[in-house]
Amino acid sequence: MNNEAASNSNIRIAELEKQVSAMNEQIHFLESENNFVREEKEKYQLIADYALDWEFWIDPKGAFIWISPACIDITGYTANEFFQDSSLFNEIIFGDDLNRFRKFIHDSISFMQVGQFIEFRLLTRTKQLRWCEMNSRAIFDRMGSYLGQRGSIRDITRLKTALGQITKMSESQVWETKTNQKYRDELAGKDREMISTLIRIAQKNEIVLYLRKNLSVIQSTLPDPIRNKVKEMVLKIDEHQRRQVFNWEDFKLHFEKVHQGFFERLKGSYPDLTAKDQRICAYIHLGLTTKDIASLVNITPESAEIGRIRLRKKMKLERSQNLATFLLQI
Repeated sequence: MNNEAASNSNIRIAELEKQVSAMNEQIHFLESENNFVREEKEKYQLIADYALDWEFWIDPKGAFIWISPACIDITGYTANEFFQDSSLFNEIIFGDDLNRFRKFIHDSISFMQVGQFIEFRLLTRTKQLRWCEMNSRAIFDRMGSYLGQRGSIRDITRLKTALGQITKMSESQVWETKTNQKYRDELAGKDREMISTLIRIAQKNEIVLYLRKNLSVIQSTLPDPIRNKVKEMVLKIDEHQRRQVFNWEDFKLHFEKVHQGFFERLKGSYPDLTAKDQRICAYIHLGLTTKDIASLVNITPESAEIGRIRLRKKMKLERSQNLATFLLQI
């Protein structure tokens, strides 16, 4: 009986060893497959991240799932800014093209058109007008479930410019065109300077506010000597902020030199706008994001968004009208 039990035990051990060996082979195979998949994923990620065109993926409801870094080359805005502000994508579309662009996106998502493309104009962060071409294609998983649309946007401004130059112009027309272009370039350069200055101030304010907030939170948890030091730091930050208040009046004078009559026309058309409303209008006119505006006006991004909504009501804009595009026309 003992011999039979020992024999059965040996058989069982041999079976278990075979199972363990088979499992080890399976684990080794899965690890190899996993490494292969990871390497392939990294390759595709590199290709996507370094694509020259602006690639993106929107879900069946039109929300962004993924945006390639090339968006900053075309628009001046980062992928994170598009994720943080869901309205930014529509806000940069040139006003005359906005309804047509929205219809294209809607029809693509709802399969009312397949394999189509659209040409449209957008305004970059520095208010440069760019011609773009977008192609859209539906995405499905292996089971055939609809996952949304993949879009690809290409800057075709140079092509449009080249095609526009294939016309004969008289010497006076050439001179006038060059003069106007020089003037527009000068204005664009001054705009870029203003925008760059405002963004630097907004970013500095955001960092300072972040530091102050966190220092205020942790100071109560520290021992007395360190807490007093942290308290002194908070007071110094507050004092620095009071001394470094952004001089809006000086900036307003500079803004008026570039955009002559803007505030006069704005106040003439909408006399109920407050000084704060006018300030926000100027920032929107320059193409600043809601987050940047909040930092400059010293309010939360949520309050800045509410401010935009109130502006639309005061100006009695239709839902289809884009606020940024509307202010560009003033």
